[in-house]
Formats: sequence, structure tokens, C-alpha cells
Amino acid sequence: MSNTSINRDFYSKIHTVRDLIDNSAALYGEKPFIKYLIGDEIIEKSFIDLRENSLAICRYIRSVCPEKMHIAIIGKTTYEYITALTGILASGNVFVPFAPNTSVEEAVELFKDGDIDAIFYENDYENSAKEIAEKYSGLKTVVNMGSADWFADIYEKYGSDSEYASLSEIELNPEECAAIIYTSGTTGVRKGVMLSSANLIANITYPELELAEDDVYLSVLPMHHIFCFSCDYFKPLLDGLTVCLNGELSNIGRNLAVFQPSTMRLVPMICETLIRKVGILHKRFPDLAPREAAEKVFGKNIRWIAVGGAYLAPALVDEYEKYGIMLRQGYGMSETSPKITTADYSQKNKYSSGKIMKSICDVRIVDGEIQVKGKSVMMGYYKKPEETAAVFTHDGYLKTGDLGRFSEEGTHLYVTGRIKNLIILSNGENVSPEEIEKKFADEKVVKEIVVSAENDRIVAEIYPDSDFAAAMGIENIEEYLKQKVEEANRGEKPEREIAKLRLRETPFPKTTTNKIKRNYVKY
Repeated sequence: MSNTSINRDFYSKIHTVRDLIDNSAALYGEKPFIKYLIGDEIIEKSFIDLRENSLAICRYIRSVCPEKMHIAIIGKTTYEYITALTGILASGNVFVPFAPNTSVEEAVELFKDGDIDAIFYENDYENSAKEIAEKYSGLKTVVNMGSADWFADIYEKYGSDSEYASLSEIELNPEECAAIIYTSGTTGVRKGVMLSSANLIANITYPELELAEDDVYLSVLPMHHIFCFSCDYFKPLLDGLTVCLNGELSNIGRNLAVFQPSTMRLVPMICETLIRKVGILHKRFPDLAPREAAEKVFGKNIRWIAVGGAYLAPALVDEYEKYGIMLRQGYGMSETSPKITTADYSQKNKYSSGKIMKSICDVRIVDGEIQVKGKSVMMGYYKKPEETAAVFTHDGYLKTGDLGRFSEEGTHLYVTGRIKNLIILSNGENVSPEEIEKKFADEKVVKEIVVSAENDRIVAEIYPDSDFAAAMGIENIEEYLKQKVEEANRGEKPEREIAKLRLRETPFPKTTTNKIKRNYVKY
């Protein structure tokens, strides 16, 4: 059964996450939905298990939070985290996820901004949670979710045949705010994106990419990020696919070998690391066919990988293709729940930022800016009416702030940069720093690069990969990179040439989603 063969009547029944877990359990039953490792044992949870466990969490939450609350959750990607996420949404409360590495100081500020009423956290974050509770007086409920044993007790005590069964029978309004997702803060200011159940569900009811019913995902990215919980959890839950949880990134090698996935969603940095392992293996064993080398790292079933979150270099697409793996990019943002495009099988547009999801959103380009309208576009920024008004046009399109162009056919999107990063020189020339930075995407000595302007000239600041340079026998990194800058400048107008190169000794400051904070880059 492919994605498109699922009866559209099924999609039409789904309006909230509660509808999603109810209908998926009814349709897919005992089929494994989630798999994960505990030691050497593979644990399987079916679609029915997920529903029962999530509703138990829902009942527990309603027993300790009788009024609607904004509930922060801090934890790692586990089956238990998933049931907590779904339980919060099924309970009619507002889910507000936080990255485990969020500092106490930042958490306190965001808790104030988001009017957080309750915090649910795992054992590992007890010290941080206690400190947050001491510094933020707005918390009404603080729950240490403990470990898997704590959840097992909740699943049993608040089960469907318990005295609390009726607590999960509530009417949910799909148009009410269900989640607040804080943007990554590349500009230094994080805003709470309000998403309704209608937004979240609209973004997964698309038929653009066909998948087989035996496709198996390996979920690698952190579950607190909307790209992960929407695409690696809600979408497979809707379409009846099995999701294997990777947990810590360091586990990826073992989990690839154990679960033999056919697909994953990754960021480019992880893609680069994995294909580098394949290349090293292939050099050590040159008699292996390219696909055989890839299967030693990825497993024998790997077919395609969807990429998001950062620029995907064409050379990386080609490198994966050489090993029989399709690498394609999708594009979106928290404000669109998150997808605007989806990775697809196109060869002609394989270097694009994805196929536009025309079934759920309308995309236009005005003065170079990508603008989006549709059911998955956010309700607005929490408590920020002026900022909300500023990102919408008079006719209701969200201004993404991204620069882009359409493919010749109008089916695919190419993202070329950010408006806020645009360099405007004194002669009126507009320079997209990302377009210059992309020229170094395939240069492995360049670990990180930020292009900006200084005294009306283009400056490139680079954090080099010294270890790679040493391995390649490059003794003078600065001279080597100066040559690369000269190559990048060839054919450019003088005002668009990189006039100055700076090397830095430390990485650039990053957001919680590993994006460079450009406005924190100081000369």
C-alpha cells in the first residue's frame, strides 16, 4: 500500500492528534510502529500500544493539570517522550518542547515569554529543572517523568479500564493553539510559533511522495524539533510506517546495522559524516562495488535520505548517487508546521530545495522572497501581534524571509539565501552571502564560513578543519584557502569578489538547532 493509495476518506477523518492516534490504531493495529534498542533487545510498540500509552499519559496529565496549561517538556528522543508529546496534545493542553541543552537562563526567559504553567522532564535534567523552578515563579506543576519504569506505572494505572478512563474523553478544537515552538534564534531573538492541531495535521496529509508499506524509517534527529516530530512521527503514524528510534547520535552506526532502514531524515552535516565513512571503507577494500561499500555503513535496504535544516551541496547529492542512495532536500520552517516542499525522486531538479507541496500550500515569489499561504501556516507568534503582522502580507501570505526561485516547470523550489543576510553595497549591488558561501560547500578544509561586508567590501571568515588539512598534507592553511578564494572570485564582478579572508580559531556561535548566529559574529 503506497501513500497515495490510502483512502482519502481516512485523511478526512483526521483533525487533531487524538484523531490521528485513534484512526491509525484502528487501521494498522498490531503492526510495529516504534522500534528501539534496550541493550541488545529490540523493543517493539504497535500502533495500538502507542494509542493506549499516549491516552494513559493524557489521563495522568488531566489528573494533575485539570485546567488548560502550557506544558514544557525536556527530554531525549525515546518512546516515552513520544507518548508524553502525544499525551499532552490529546489532553487539550499546549505542548512546548525545549532542547535538552537549553541553558537555565534561556529557559527561564522563554518560560516567562511562553507563560509556562508546568514542566515535565526526564531524570537527567532534574538539576536544571529544579533551578528553573526556583528562578521562575509561574510553575504550577513540576513533574519528574523519571525513567521507563515511571512511564510503565502510568501506562498501567491510567489505562483504558482504570477509574481514570473518562479523563481522556474530551472534545478538542482543531483551531485552538496546540503547540508553541520557539524559533532557533539566528537573530538573537526567539519567538514562540503558535500552531493549532489543524496546522499540524494539514502539514502531514499530503500524497506527494510515494512510500511502500514496508518502508522503515530510522529517526535520528531530536524529537523536540518540529522537523522531527512532524515528519518522523506524525507522518509515519498517519501512513502506517515503522519508525526506529536512534536516540543518541553516537548510536547511529549500531542502529543502522540492527534496523536496516530504507529511509531517514538527516541534516547535511550527518550526511557528510556517514558518506565519509563509506569512502574510507571503499578505499580500504577497493574490490567492493560502490553499493556494497554503502551497505556496510547504511545497511542493505537503504534507498533514499531526505535532508533539511541547511544547504545541501550538489556534490554531496552526486556522491550519494554514486553509492546507489538517493539524497534529496526538503524545505520548511516552524511557521509552516514545518514543510513547504518535500524531498522527491526528481532527477532534473535533484539539486533543488524540494517539490512544492501544492496540495497543502500555495507558494509565490515576490521581489525574490518566497511567500506561503495555506492551512499549515501558523496562527502567529505568541503574545507578539506586531511581529505577527509584520510577517504577513495584506492578502494573507507568510513572508518567509528566504530568497528563492522556481524550477522551469514551477514544480520545485530553489532557496538561494536569506533577505536579512543580504548585503547591500553602496553602489546598490545586492549580494547574497549564502550564494558565495555555497562556493565552498565542497571544500572540506572549510568547516564553517560566514560572508559579510566590511567597509563596503566582501569579507569571508572561515573556521578551518585543521585535522582534515593535516591529513591532506596541507601545511599552510591560510595560503591554501587564499587560493580557493581566488578560484571563487573568478568570473565575479569586482564588487562581488571576496576582498578579505579571515581565519578563526574557534567555531561560530550556534543556535540550539546548530545554525550559525550571524549577528553574533564579531570582527
